[in-house]
Amino acid sequence: MSTNSNEASPTIPSGKFGKPNLFTQWGGRFAFFFTYLHTSHDLTTGLLAALLPFIREDLHLDYLQAGFLVTAFSLTAGLSQLLGGWLSDRISKRNAITIGLCGVGLSCIVISFAHSYYALLATLIILGVFSGFYHPSGISALTSNFPASQRGKVINLHMMGGGIGFAVGPLIGAVIAAQLNWHLAYAILGIPAVVAGVLVFTRLKLTEVKASRASLSSQAKGQRSSIWQVFKPALLLLLISVFMQLISGPLMSFMSLYLVDVHHLSAAAGSMWVTIIRFGGLAGNIVGGWLTDKWGRRRMIFLVLAAFGPVTFLMTKLPFGIGLVIVFILFGWLMAMRETTTQTILMDNSPPGLRATIVGIYFSFGQQGSSIIQPVAGNFMDTIGIVDVFSFMAFLSIGLSVLALILAFKKTPISQIQSNTS
Repeated sequence: MSTNSNEASPTIPSGKFGKPNLFTQWGGRFAFFFTYLHTSHDLTTGLLAALLPFIREDLHLDYLQAGFLVTAFSLTAGLSQLLGGWLSDRISKRNAITIGLCGVGLSCIVISFAHSYYALLATLIILGVFSGFYHPSGISALTSNFPASQRGKVINLHMMGGGIGFAVGPLIGAVIAAQLNWHLAYAILGIPAVVAGVLVFTRLKLTEVKASRASLSSQAKGQRSSIWQVFKPALLLLLISVFMQLISGPLMSFMSLYLVDVHHLSAAAGSMWVTIIRFGGLAGNIVGGWLTDKWGRRRMIFLVLAAFGPVTFLMTKLPFGIGLVIVFILFGWLMAMRETTTQTILMDNSPPGLRATIVGIYFSFGQQGSSIIQPVAGNFMDTIGIVDVFSFMAFLSIGLSVLALILAFKKTPISQIQSNTS
């Protein structure tokens, strides 16, 4: 699926340079600019999981309360993805991106003033509201400027920006929290998002075609069927992918506590070792989009889903050491490649006017489901122990991988997914 004349055309930074080279094949300045934006945004959105040991110690929380903190953010962020995606298809993408970036940055600065459990709960909800704006608007604006044969690579590059933010943010945040306090970690890491938002508002200019009210009214009648047509070919596969996201979410959120309570690391060490998973995600981002464009969407998604279960199982069974570190890297690698391939499949099948809405729906289902599971997992950890809960999720992931393998060899609508790009 290639872009058409009605799609946005960037004035800065442009990815259309004429003579192809490695730089332009990966989207040029336009794609790299969005990579920078994604990095600034995700410096803080992955910070809570890494800082949970510090927050728990400071506010004297149990697993259930810690789970509700994660829920306050992720449930609100999931719901706001729907709002952010819907609005992004109706207002200026530049404004939507600016709202997301500046809102996230300023919310983190506000969080730094939260010195009680309920104050932190409330400010995390505010952060969740604004965090739902960037991904639908950013991914939609980015992919609308590239053909299908390039889309995997530019989404890959964009994901790498998020991976850098998720990896570097918790690492820097843990250092700041250990040396100063977790409040300053949020305040300092919120500043880059505000700067990025200002740059978008003052420098990024997109020529966007806005539909009239009459046109929007006529389009609304067929919108439901259009959304269904996007999700239908890969529905079973997307459900497996979302379920795996529901497993990986609690694993990542409680991993720092798992390392502290099970492997007996310090709070600072537990927070920092979690970043190894994020660095593994960077490795997955480097090759994931390239392989998705080269090998095809269908082959890549099945490969990733089949490997996810065994890697998750090993992550919960190995003792702390070099073997577990390698599995951490593989886990991050697979999470990144799953996300890149899934987003590429959705963008390949989405009309330009619905791309932000589709992204919002996809992110919303994953984040809302994960947010509901967090306190449930935390409650079970308080009653039966974190080891048994992690083991259950590992066996569940094995079952999902087996299901993905069964679907790979059966004739289903999944076969309609592109084997290669054109």
